[in-house]
Amino acid sequence: MPRDLFQGLRSVIEFDLDARAAFEASVVSKPRVLDIGGRNKESISSRNISAMNQCDQNTVVCTDILAEYRPDLVDDICNTSIRSGTFDGVYCVAILEHVTEYWKAVDNIYDVLVPGGEAFFYVPFFYPFHDEMDHHRFTYAEIVRILKPFSEIKLLMPGKDSGYGYVFWYLNTLSAISRVPRIHTLLTRAFNWVLRLALYPIYLRSSSDYTFEEFTFFYTHLAVNHGFCAWVKK
Repeated sequence: MPRDLFQGLRSVIEFDLDARAAFEASVVSKPRVLDIGGRNKESISSRNISAMNQCDQNTVVCTDILAEYRPDLVDDICNTSIRSGTFDGVYCVAILEHVTEYWKAVDNIYDVLVPGGEAFFYVPFFYPFHDEMDHHRFTYAEIVRILKPFSEIKLLMPGKDSGYGYVFWYLNTLSAISRVPRIHTLLTRAFNWVLRLALYPIYLRSSSDYTFEEFTFFYTHLAVNHGFCAWVKK
């Protein structure tokens, strides 16, 4: 029996590499949004939310476990004080790797959402150790598994200019490439293009039931990527 590259998860995988933006904007444009671990209104997280927010009248509440970051609310999502059904959207980007019991965080995110509420996640996969509290890495299959309580799940790629090429240059330059993002983008695209060419004869010799686009999507973006995103609906 041929190997199932997508581990039975094909129906929840979004193959459009540009899909992230629309799902992310949907969550941060809800009437009441929780930015978990977002520090404060001057943080990168808050600036990203502001740039994507399509609702001028909504409320965004930033939380963090450290009071010195001046969040709107000092809170630990693994042991939260937030009441059930409080928020319409939850933004949780680059947070779950920093908590020891990430499954408790996911359960609490589900709980604080209203019925029909949405959440957006980003978690790392191939990414260097980057903080004193850096505990976990997540495969695409693990992301879907931990989000099963939600009624709808979409697994998203972090962007078009990611995948194997992004990771290759980031790791092999010891992250120095990140100082020149335009060059990083160009090198990422070049690497991924060459990888697709290299995969073509392998695809022709395989007994795969997949299209060439699906085959290369797996090896270029799912098998190796700096991280993955997910959109969910309660």
